[in-house]
Amino acid sequence: MRLRIELERIGDAVLDLNYNYNLASLIYRRIQKSDGSLSLNLHEKKGFKFFTFSKLMVPKRMFKIVDNHMVIVSRDVYFYFSTPVDEIAKALVEGLLSEPNVEICGAKFTISEISVIKERNIGKKERFVTLSPINVSTTKEGKVRDLYPDNPDFYKNLKLNLINKYLCLFKKEPKEYDLEITPIRTKPKRIKVKNTFHRCVEMVFDAKGSRELLEIGYKAGFGERNSMGFGMVKVV
Repeated sequence: MRLRIELERIGDAVLDLNYNYNLASLIYRRIQKSDGSLSLNLHEKKGFKFFTFSKLMVPKRMFKIVDNHMVIVSRDVYFYFSTPVDEIAKALVEGLLSEPNVEICGAKFTISEISVIKERNIGKKERFVTLSPINVSTTKEGKVRDLYPDNPDFYKNLKLNLINKYLCLFKKEPKEYDLEITPIRTKPKRIKVKNTFHRCVEMVFDAKGSRELLEIGYKAGFGERNSMGFGMVKVV
């Protein structure tokens, strides 16, 4: 299920540029408010959470960057949320509607509208653009290192991540394993989550091969740390 969640600011809205953790915390809290056992399961289980979300979108880019903060001028902002598990989306919606006043980095908003977005039928060849940057890492000599698309391991690990997501969610192997990703445009980013900076990349990319792997990436996110706001895409 794919959602568009619209917020109206209450008073001034000044957010830390690294707001991912704060927005993720809001999502977890609202899921917990609606379904405590589901929230506990998401928190406690290791591995994939099977949801992702976009950056905060500001209409007409009506915001200013001051030092390390985003000052929102627009009255409204919104973000997208996606999950292949409808139960998670329904719990989030119920939690948000039951208590529509929210805070992100201390800035106050009220939920003005939640819309269900029609999902695209994913084929064997698609062009995607990121709504939140993709994070891919590798572990060498006991150290975790984030990768950029100029490293061949970026694509190998991205594919392996999608395969593992599919296996974990559906408890079976995909019919096809082929996957080829071709970057069209890339923009490297660094985003801080808690006390750690993660290298990631905003991308426009072509992907072809296994429809099942492309679909799980479209619905649950490409790459890692999806539940912290990485790897959401849309079809273009």
